[in-house]
Amino acid sequence: MSTFKKIFFAFLFITVSGASNASLVTVNGDTVSFTYDNILSGLFGTPTVSGNSLVFLPVGFKAQSVDGGASELTSSTFQVKIDRLDGHHISNIALTEKGDYLLNGADAKVGALGELRASDVIFPFQEYVSKIKSVNPFVETGLASTTNWVATANLAFAPDTISSLYVSIENILFAQSDIKHDIAFIEKKFVGLTVTAVPLPQALWLFCAGMMGLLSMSKRKKLL
Repeated sequence: MSTFKKIFFAFLFITVSGASNASLVTVNGDTVSFTYDNILSGLFGTPTVSGNSLVFLPVGFKAQSVDGGASELTSSTFQVKIDRLDGHHISNIALTEKGDYLLNGADAKVGALGELRASDVIFPFQEYVSKIKSVNPFVETGLASTTNWVATANLAFAPDTISSLYVSIENILFAQSDIKHDIAFIEKKFVGLTVTAVPLPQALWLFCAGMMGLLSMSKRKKLL
């Protein structure tokens, strides 16, 4: 069993058992709800909800290396359970991350990477994975000023199949300077997780209503 699955089974156990060391929070968006452990938000910090988006404004989520010093890697992972609200199904999850960086020296390097993962609550061994990738390459900036960066990831699901998901955002920042006077610095300042949940097709509602009607008629006949 993968580490990702083990983490989410532990998260599910905490949710069900209501363990005293958990601080579970559930907030509603427009068409989905988000449940997460506020104690385990790590470097992401406490999110806010806007529409169907979880928005984070991290403080201190950075990596830096100066004068050929040791390379630095900073990481944090956030886990959340997403449930559809009545009459919708989850069709897409999009991740957008933003920050700034500074590179001085041809051999200085920074990076922002990680994975967006999801697992169907009903079929937990079905995983969906998308690598977090920078939109543009990290290039030398010099000492004049920092430069903004953007990274994204996206997961799409088959229509009418997903009602509830475990989602994990794994974030990694790294900085490396190889020689004296090199400076490598990168910071994450924004994370936005946006869920698209669309209404179930009218045909499906009609089918369900018809099935309910047949079941009701069957019960009446048995009573007679």
